[in-house]
Amino acid sequence: MSHTRLRCGKGSKTVKLRQIITAGSALALAALAAGCSSSSPSSSSSSSTSAPVTSSNSASSASSLQAALGGAANYGAMESLYDKAVAAGQKSVVIYGPSAGTDTALYTAFKKSFPDITVTGVPVVGPPMTAKLSAEMSSGKHVDDIAYTGSTDMLAYITSGWFTPFKPSTLPPASALAAESYGPGDNFFGFTVGLSGMLYNTGSVQASQVPTTWTGLLNPQWKNKLVMYDPTAIGEMDDIFAHLALVPGDAGMMTGLKAQNPELSPSSDITGPLTAVAQGSKSLGIGVPYAFYLVAKAQGAPVAFYLLNDDNYTVTLYGGIVRGAPDPLAAELYEDWMYTPQAAAAIASEGEYSTVLADQGPPGMPRLSAVKVFPYIPLSGIPAADGAAITQAQHVYG
Repeated sequence: MSHTRLRCGKGSKTVKLRQIITAGSALALAALAAGCSSSSPSSSSSSSTSAPVTSSNSASSASSLQAALGGAANYGAMESLYDKAVAAGQKSVVIYGPSAGTDTALYTAFKKSFPDITVTGVPVVGPPMTAKLSAEMSSGKHVDDIAYTGSTDMLAYITSGWFTPFKPSTLPPASALAAESYGPGDNFFGFTVGLSGMLYNTGSVQASQVPTTWTGLLNPQWKNKLVMYDPTAIGEMDDIFAHLALVPGDAGMMTGLKAQNPELSPSSDITGPLTAVAQGSKSLGIGVPYAFYLVAKAQGAPVAFYLLNDDNYTVTLYGGIVRGAPDPLAAELYEDWMYTPQAAAAIASEGEYSTVLADQGPPGMPRLSAVKVFPYIPLSGIPAADGAAITQAQHVYG
C-alpha cells in the first residue's frame, strides 16, 4: 500500500489529516491498483443493534444474535456455524486486500456479534498480493483465509485454482444485488461498492461553476486546473475511460482531457487528486472516492464532493475463500455476515455501499440504485476493456 501525501493545513493538523487518509481509505484502492468491475446499482446499510452473543444454542443467545444482525435471515444457521468454528479452534479470520486492515468498523461490528472470532486485515494489493498468495499455495503454509480485491485479480486467482467455492447462506439472489456481484462458479461474490465523483476546492470554485457532465470538463475555463489518476497504468482512471468508451457522447473524452493538460497523479498514489485539490494547486479532481472525501472533509479540508448528472463511476470489491484457508469455518461465517444489515451499516459508516440493493447508502449519499451510473461492463469483459483503455491512453498520454 502506498503512502499518501495530503497537505491542506499546517503543523500537527497536516500530519493528522495525512495519516487518517492513509488509514481510512477503503474501496477505490482496488480500482487504482488491481482493476475492478464497476457501474452497477448497489447500496448499503441500515442502523442495527449490536448485541454480543456467546457460542451456545440457547434461545436467549439466538434472540440476541437475531437482534444484533438486524433480523437478518438465516441467523440461526450463522449461530450454528459460529459454534462449529469456535469448537474447531477457528477463532481468527485473515483477509488480504487493498482495503483490508482499514475496515475497522466492519471488524468491530463482526466481533460484537461473534466475540470469540477476531478478523485481521493485511493491507496488500496487486502483484504483492498475488506473490503472497502464490508463495502460500506453493509452500502449503497458509495464512490468508479470504482474498478481497477487484475483479481482474480475482478472475486470475480462479484460473490459478486458488479458491474454494462457497456460496454464503445469506446471499440474496442476483436480482437483489448490484450487477455482476456473482463471481463464476461460486468462487467469489461482491462485498462492497465504492462511488467516485468530482471534487472541487471551495476556496477557488463556486458550486454554481462546476461542470455536471463529462464533456463539461472540456470547457476552456478548466484548462490546467484539473487533476486525475494516471490512465496509462492499471487503476481507476483507465477503468473510467473503458466505461466512457461505452457512451457515444463521451467517446472523445480521452483526447479531449489531454488537451486540457490535467495533472496526472500516479495510480499508486491513492489520494493524489484529493491532495492536489485540498492544497489548491488544482481546482477540480476527477474520480475521487467518496470515502476519501468524507475523511478529508471531517478534518477540515476545503473541498466539496458532487456527482455528475449521468455516467457516474462505481467500483466493486469481491471476497472469496482461499483454498487451504487455515480457518475455513470462520471465513464462511464472515462471508455470511457480509450480507446482513449489521455489516451494511458498518460499510456505510466508512463511506461505501453494500452490494445489497435494499440497503441504504453512506451518509450524504442516496441509495446507489438511485445514482445514475455508467453502463456496466460484464465481469468477464473487464480485463480486456481496461487493457484496451490502457493501450490507448499510453498512445495519447505517453
